[in-house]
Amino acid sequence: MEETEVREPTPLDRAAAMYRDALPAGGGGSLQERRGGFEAMLARLPIPGDAAITADTVGGVDGFWVQAAGADGGRVGVMLHGGGYIIGSAEGYRAYAAEVSRATNARVFVPEYRLAPEHPFPSAVEDARGVFAAVLNEVGPQSCFVIGDSAGGGLVLSALWELRHDGGPMPACVVLVSPLVDLTVTNASYDEFADIDPIVSRRGIQRAAEFYLDGWGPDEAPAAYPMRSDLGWLSPCLLLVGGAEVLLDDSRNLAVKLEREGVHVEYRVYEDMVHVWPLFSAFLPEAQEALREIGAFVNDRIISAS
Repeated sequence: MEETEVREPTPLDRAAAMYRDALPAGGGGSLQERRGGFEAMLARLPIPGDAAITADTVGGVDGFWVQAAGADGGRVGVMLHGGGYIIGSAEGYRAYAAEVSRATNARVFVPEYRLAPEHPFPSAVEDARGVFAAVLNEVGPQSCFVIGDSAGGGLVLSALWELRHDGGPMPACVVLVSPLVDLTVTNASYDEFADIDPIVSRRGIQRAAEFYLDGWGPDEAPAAYPMRSDLGWLSPCLLLVGGAEVLLDDSRNLAVKLEREGVHVEYRVYEDMVHVWPLFSAFLPEAQEALREIGAFVNDRIISAS
C-alpha cells in the first residue's frame, strides 16, 4: 500500500491554526468565549524584550504607549485594534504595536476604546476621535499617522470622518490592514472565501454589526458607513488585504472608491494571506514583508516633531 506523504505545516498553516484554536467556527460561541479565546491567542505573540511599554491616558482614553528600541519619540502613530467592535484589546495588541513602532521609527499609542454591546455606537468613534485629536494637537499632523486593522480600520475612517466634520486636522497618512468598512455585510467575498477564511464569517460580522450599531442606520449614523460617504478628503492611504479572506471585497471596493474620489491610495493584495496576517510577524515571512511596506509608506510621509 502506497504511503501518503505528510506535508510539514507552513508558517501560514500555523497562523490559520492559531485563529481556529482561538475562536469558535462560523462566528459561534458566546461573547465571553470569543473574547477569551482571542486574548489568549494575542498573548502568544511575543513582545520584543527591548520595547518600552507605558500605560497612559490620551484624549480621555486609557491605553498603552509602545516604543521599539531606538524609535523616534517625536513621530507618533495611533493604532486601533481589530475584533469586530466586540472583542480585542489594547493590551493584546502590544506585540503588534511594537513591530509597527520598529517598522515606522515611531512611538505608537494603542487606545482601549469601548466595545459593544456594553458600549454601542458611537462610543468607539468618540474614543478614537478624542485620541486622534489629542495626538494631532500634541505633535502636529506632519508627525502623526493612524493605523487600524479589521474593525479598527473601519473605526479609523469613522473617527477621521467625525474629526473632519468638526474642522480638525488630518494625520499625514493612514494605514488600513484587512479593514471592515462595509457593515451591510453584503459583499460577494463572504461567500467566495467562506470555506477558506479561518476566523471571519458573514454570520460573525452580522452578529458583531448588530451589537455595535444597536439599530443605527446609514442615514442616522453616516460615520459608521464610510462606503456611503465622500472620502475625498482622506490623507494618503496604504490599503493591504489578504487574498484568502472574506473581507477582501471591503478593501477592493474601498480602493476603487478612494481612487475615484481623488485620494492617493496604494492598494495591495497579499495572495493566500489570512485576515490581519501582519499580527504573525514572529514567524510569517509575508507578515514581515507587510511591516516593511507599512514602514516605507509611513517613513516617506511623516517627520519628527522633536
